[in-house]
Amino acid sequence: MSQDVGGDMGVYIYCIKEDYARKTAIRGREFSNEWFALDKDGTVTIKGSNKNGYSWDGCSPKKKFLDIYVGTPEAVLNFTTGKTKTYYASLIHDVFYQFSKDVKSFISRKEVDKEFCNILKADGFRAAKIYYGVVRSLGWLFW
Repeated sequence: MSQDVGGDMGVYIYCIKEDYARKTAIRGREFSNEWFALDKDGTVTIKGSNKNGYSWDGCSPKKKFLDIYVGTPEAVLNFTTGKTKTYYASLIHDVFYQFSKDVKSFISRKEVDKEFCNILKADGFRAAKIYYGVVRSLGWLFW
């Protein structure tokens, strides 16, 4: 969940270099900073074209040990998108959590967690309810 890319600065397994937009159910509010924007219609745009791209760790938590990531598993490949089935859900979820201090006065953690589940389901991830249960149970530690 960071803007920094490269080196051993963290546990980042994904990086987007182009902007990514997705319509969500989080509507009627607006927000923008250098890394993401939320429009009133619910569109979230991650600004991957900014600096070196936007990096995140996928489904958390993870630790890096001898160039191996240990922690919450990523899903299998979604052949439609060419990404893992958790890729887009973790992207949207992580950016909201990373900037929760900026948005929590007008967006609830429950809304963000529900969107995570909705995207997992839309991308065909059969363990969506399990992952949703974990973020609902433990997400407050990071929000």
